[in-house]
Amino acid sequence: MGRRKLWLIAFVLLFAASGILSACSSKGASSDEKVDLDKKVKLTWMAILYHQQPPKDSVLKEIEKLTNTELDMTWVPDAVKEDRLNSALAAGNLPQIVTIQDIKNSSAINAFRSGMFWEIGPYLKDYPNLSKMNKLINKNASIDGKLYGIYRERPLSRQGIVIRKDWLEQLNLDTPKTLDDLYEVAKAFTEKDPNQNEKDDTIGFTDRNDLIFGAFKTLGSYEGMPTDWKEENGEFTPDFMTNEYMNTMKYMKKLRDNGLINKDFPVTSKTQQQELFSQGKAGIYVGNMVDAVNLRDDATDKNMKVDIINRIKGPDGKERVWASGGHNGIFAFPKTSVKSEAELKRILAFFDRIAEEDVYGLMTYGVDGEHYTKEEGNTFVREESQVKSWQTDVQPLVSLVGIEKRYLKNKGDPVRTKYEELEEDNKNIIVANPAESLYSETASERGNELKKIVDDATYKFILGDIDEGQFKKEVEKWKSNGGNKIIEEYEASFKKSK
Repeated sequence: MGRRKLWLIAFVLLFAASGILSACSSKGASSDEKVDLDKKVKLTWMAILYHQQPPKDSVLKEIEKLTNTELDMTWVPDAVKEDRLNSALAAGNLPQIVTIQDIKNSSAINAFRSGMFWEIGPYLKDYPNLSKMNKLINKNASIDGKLYGIYRERPLSRQGIVIRKDWLEQLNLDTPKTLDDLYEVAKAFTEKDPNQNEKDDTIGFTDRNDLIFGAFKTLGSYEGMPTDWKEENGEFTPDFMTNEYMNTMKYMKKLRDNGLINKDFPVTSKTQQQELFSQGKAGIYVGNMVDAVNLRDDATDKNMKVDIINRIKGPDGKERVWASGGHNGIFAFPKTSVKSEAELKRILAFFDRIAEEDVYGLMTYGVDGEHYTKEEGNTFVREESQVKSWQTDVQPLVSLVGIEKRYLKNKGDPVRTKYEELEEDNKNIIVANPAESLYSETASERGNELKKIVDDATYKFILGDIDEGQFKKEVEKWKSNGGNKIIEEYEASFKKSK
């Protein structure tokens, strides 16, 4: 036993000495304990696989060379990611890097709060790229005001309007700038024969059975509706209890009553919604602006011209659009497998490095000449012959991207280029959800069930099945069945995060 203790003391001293030596020869973080990037490190990583097969090794090997790492990847299929994560958390059998998509999963929340994962917020200032991470997204990805991982960045808002530009031109109409303009354009698209076939076969809007990613929530943000919740002096109000929500329902009811939108939109799928546009039956699509590319490419009329709009003035003259959380989960670092601060800093240095253009480019575009061709002015094209190799070698690597650093523009498609510009511009007008980083146990357990009460009432109001008073009764039902508890828990969580 004594010999074992002596061995342990010697090991600790040796470990401490190696830490001192690496501190002397390090690059990276500027804090007291330095990180040695010259020493190759093996990193174990649980990543989500969103595609049929994991990526081929070719691009991963290049990433390993540039980052001086050996990446031991465990690819978990998207369909079983939550089960695998919960099992790993319960067993404590975790790699050094764990991809957690749903950070409000109750198992993940309990793990964060129990101290199972490193809190990384205080370390970010020491890294050139991590220190520039978006503050709003960091806040949204935090738990109780603490950040437990590198966010997997997604656009804060891709929402906007795809519109038939050729129909606007045919009817001599300007691009709509206000909600009233948008209504008048929808009216003209319905009544003034924009396709010039002398038939009554067109409508303004095409929509689907989705109050979030369909038209409703985006039109609501133009009206001035809060994004999910309104916070004033620590008091929280759900969006559906605001005047702006009611005004949005009335706007959509007016569209439907006057035949300016597909009347069966509450039971229309996304595919059916897009077909109405691509087949030339509707001229306004509200949703993800990048959908403009497929809507145009799938068009039966190959002369179709589309435009994208991201700014619509509300009744008060202001331009707004709702924001998502800006992330698709985080990369977290368990203390059971990342045992020291020095080890954590080396991993953070790796994530800082993969945010550089050369590594980020490999993870998103691939190898120049093989998966795409870089051209002048920071543009690129991808030939048909390069698409398949990009899909097998590169596309699955999107799962490993943390900080987005798009630096090449798609030269081959002006619609996609405009989408990228407007997505960036949306950052200037976003309305964030003040409850995004907060936790409510009731919302986690029963939020979807309670949301159905309000969603059903919203559709019924737009369809004319209930009036304003009856809608408010449904809101009271939401409150008494658990909604009041959600409000209380968000307010308590808000105070705790301060």
